[in-house]
Amino acid sequence: MVLKLLTVATAPLRLLAVLVWVVMGLTAQFILFRRVSPLVVRRIVALWSKVMLSCLGVSLQTQQQPLVQTSRLNNQQSSLSSEAKPTALYVCNHISWLDILSLQAVAPVVFVAKSEIKHWPVLGTMVALAGTCFIERDRRTALRGVHTTLVRHLQAGQSICIFPEGTTSDGAQVLPFHAGLLQAAIDAGVPVQTMRLDYSHPAAAFIGEMTLLQSL
Repeated sequence: MVLKLLTVATAPLRLLAVLVWVVMGLTAQFILFRRVSPLVVRRIVALWSKVMLSCLGVSLQTQQQPLVQTSRLNNQQSSLSSEAKPTALYVCNHISWLDILSLQAVAPVVFVAKSEIKHWPVLGTMVALAGTCFIERDRRTALRGVHTTLVRHLQAGQSICIFPEGTTSDGAQVLPFHAGLLQAAIDAGVPVQTMRLDYSHPAAAFIGEMTLLQSL
């Protein structure tokens, strides 16, 4: 997928649009998410993510649809209707917090993310309510618990997205993979679907000691 930063509106107008849409997203999460099916939740999240990208001035271009066409649940191969997406473990490069919005806009996934994100103002709450699996990167034992959670989600038909680099980069090259989480796809009996994100503007990269506010 290719993402381009646009400059149609001024920064204050964009900030206002982002704040309004964040409030609407939080409201939808608190009111609707526990009352509707997971499929409806994923559709709401996809729509919200697409509009948020627009508010932020990001244009999303999908160059190729995921290749996975079937889902393996409980060791039974089944065809997918037009209402469903294939269950898979999605693997993607990691450049920015924008990656999550971009992937949610095109694929019905939940994410594995570093535990620090839970403490981000507002966005941390939204990410948690969306069903994100958090991992403490400094604790090796935490990986076992996350692995069990991922297998349970995948076997229940919920696709997961991981960033095996374990951190963000400027996107010029792919960092070494931490492959431990890939075992969940093998144990759950689901395929692995690779994806690649490419930003047309270097300002999208969220790297080093940059804060979320600086990135925005």
